[in-house]
Amino acid sequence: MTEQRFRVWFGADAASEDQLRRIEEIEVTQEMDAFWEARLRMVLCLDARGAWLHWPGETQEPFSRIRIELDIGDGRFTPLIDGPLVSIDAALDSQPGRSTATLVVRDDSAFLNRDEEAEAPFEHRKASEIASELFGRFAQIAETRLDATEASPETTTRRGTVLQFLRELATANDRHAYVLPGDEPGASIGCFLAAPTDAADLPPLVMIGDGRNLANASITQDPDGGERTHAQVLRLDDQGVTTFATSAADLGLMRNLPALPADLTPRRMLPPAEATGEDPTAAATARARRSGYVFHLASQVIPGCYAAVLNPYRKVRLDAGATPYSGDYLITRVVHRITPSLYTQELEAKADSVSEVSGAAVAEALGGGLQLSVSASVGIF
Repeated sequence: MTEQRFRVWFGADAASEDQLRRIEEIEVTQEMDAFWEARLRMVLCLDARGAWLHWPGETQEPFSRIRIELDIGDGRFTPLIDGPLVSIDAALDSQPGRSTATLVVRDDSAFLNRDEEAEAPFEHRKASEIASELFGRFAQIAETRLDATEASPETTTRRGTVLQFLRELATANDRHAYVLPGDEPGASIGCFLAAPTDAADLPPLVMIGDGRNLANASITQDPDGGERTHAQVLRLDDQGVTTFATSAADLGLMRNLPALPADLTPRRMLPPAEATGEDPTAAATARARRSGYVFHLASQVIPGCYAAVLNPYRKVRLDAGATPYSGDYLITRVVHRITPSLYTQELEAKADSVSEVSGAAVAEALGGGLQLSVSASVGIF
């Protein structure tokens, strides 16, 4: 690969060489079901009369656009964030070289979170149709990606900001509502999508061996996760009760072994606040899927050893040797740090199951000194 590089856009203009030289560090935090946020730390200095030079507030208006793109060395720039400037933070000191201004940028979902309103009910509308209409009200959203939903409640009432309402709809329908940077500046993508079910589309993260590109991995298990969700809802038309039960194992696991055996899976009731419709299927499914992610990975990519840019809402494979932790993970959070000399990635991810480990794989990991004729399923404990 060639040298890594980045570029910054202020509005429609690319950052000048002088502006790029004054950037000490860029940190972009991308997280599922949350604002994506960038922090650009820029150098300030004093002139001979004691006046601060290069204060960004002199040239950047509130909610003016900033876009950050990264080329990891393959000649293609990947957008990390594109959205409004929401604040400028200052760290001031009279000593030379210790004063900075930090530009804080959020993705374009910030525009969806400005005004709280109570809107007339949407009648007999699917959640995905409502999402399409709401995204279409904002000029910053040039494209939408939607996974269709099935239920059409008699009424759905919005209260709060558009973003709050979209996230409530998403949670109730096993979806995620978020905004991604588009291929062109100022043209973001509004998403109302389920978590991906296909195989990982990123290069694997490798913990051991010649291709190692990951360091300091910690994997923890949620002792209260992995529930089987039971729902009961009273029907208004005939006063009957609709029941539904499901678990992550019913919905399709990421790997071949569940986190817990069926007889040890805890049983939980769908909370009344989430049982808002006469058909509890979507809400119970969403809760069971969220609870099913019991394994949580936190790690760091070794700089210069990984040929891709990680992002949330995507799957990546972890190769952790002959352990049940190897397999696909859904990325939930990535922190990109860019300096003039270094680019690093820190990630968090989750999984709902474990991989079967054969005796042959264990023997190979031990150097081939152990020969087994049968395979064994290895659990976490």
